[in-house]
Amino acid sequence: MLDQFDYFNAVAKQDKRIATEVAQAKEQVRQAREETKKVKLHVASETQVIEVRAQQVVVVRDRLLASKHELSGARAQKAHRLAITRATEKEFVDEADALAKVSAALTARIQAAQSSTGSYTPPAGESSHGLVWPAQGPVTSPFGMRWGRMHEGIDIGAGYGAPIVAAAAGRVIYCGWEEGYGNLTVIDHGNGLATAYGHQSSIAVACGQDVAQGQTIGYIGSTGHSTGPHLHFEVRVNGSPVDPLGYL
Repeated sequence: MLDQFDYFNAVAKQDKRIATEVAQAKEQVRQAREETKKVKLHVASETQVIEVRAQQVVVVRDRLLASKHELSGARAQKAHRLAITRATEKEFVDEADALAKVSAALTARIQAAQSSTGSYTPPAGESSHGLVWPAQGPVTSPFGMRWGRMHEGIDIGAGYGAPIVAAAAGRVIYCGWEEGYGNLTVIDHGNGLATAYGHQSSIAVACGQDVAQGQTIGYIGSTGHSTGPHLHFEVRVNGSPVDPLGYL
């Protein structure tokens, strides 16, 4: 009877131990699952952070590339504008140099014509200072120093082929090609006054011809050293250039 009691007691203890071990195992499994869940959540959170940062890197990279392209474009545009400015300045300098080289020859030509017996003598009572504008348009370059050189007349901007008229009555003492001036007409108005009309597309008068004030003598062009269609107009007193605006 005692042996049977001990047997059941031993079985009960073993069952209790097994139940305890099973409960402990379940708890360990539960804890492991909780830990796994936490790890998964952490990994998901870190993954999201990495994705956000990756997107931010892409945005910053795109902005940097855009800024780089804009900077490159701005530099190229600046270089292009600078090249155009330098080219334009060179054209102006070349034109001024060419005109300066022939200015002395033109002075001598005018003085020789005015001192000859065939020089123009204005009718009695006619003023040689009431000049009219030889072309319709704005003054695009005045008389005086330009690009470090003397600009001995004024430039009047006008459309290609527009008429050029005699600023005053006189006699044509030169009409033809002159280096720098291109197609050039020079009119002697008497009393030492002469006018010159450069860069014409074509000349409408002949040398030795008498012309009336306002008469068409040629047409606007861009011959010789010229950057575009305009009239280079000079007023000369005894062969020396003076500011035309003082006579118009």
